[in-house]
Amino acid sequence: MRTTAHLALAAVALAAAPVLAQQTSTPAQHDHPAAGAVASVTVQATVEAVDLKTREVTLRRDDGEIVTLVVSEEARNLPQLAKGDVVTASYQVGLVVALGPPGNAPVRVDDTQVARTAAGQKPGGSIQQTTAVTATVVGIDTGTRTVTLKGPKQTVSLPVSKDIDLAKLKVGDQVGAVYQESLALTVEPAKKK
Repeated sequence: MRTTAHLALAAVALAAAPVLAQQTSTPAQHDHPAAGAVASVTVQATVEAVDLKTREVTLRRDDGEIVTLVVSEEARNLPQLAKGDVVTASYQVGLVVALGPPGNAPVRVDDTQVARTAAGQKPGGSIQQTTAVTATVVGIDTGTRTVTLKGPKQTVSLPVSKDIDLAKLKVGDQVGAVYQESLALTVEPAKKK
């Protein structure tokens, strides 16, 4: 298997297993109901080989499967990676949706935060992508419990959970959603024998 990606993002390839933990919360009933969900997974793999010329890193996952990644030039500390190092990747995704009163035209705001280790250290870092969107309710189907939302780029129909009171929702209401995805990567040195 050959994958081309940033080392921090490539670690997601290690997480072929399903998400390990998922939490859903719904705040108390009020005029503008909200709901949220979070899912996360952490995986580890041991470095089997590093080819600095081709920038290929071969990793052995905990289940024994071998994964080979091609690491981009943005991973500036690849020479510090060695056989036996343990790579840990933590991935988390979250979504919060809240209904609100009618407002302005729909908007979308994207924000990316990136951090990486200093030059000369073991490779590592984090990336967090946040997207905040407001959309206008343009349709409500109480029979199928779906709501049609018009955002700044598209219109979508989405199912609504039974804990949301559709009677409090009307065409023209605003819906705010924040979606956040983050990945952190660390490398522990090989254990001395």
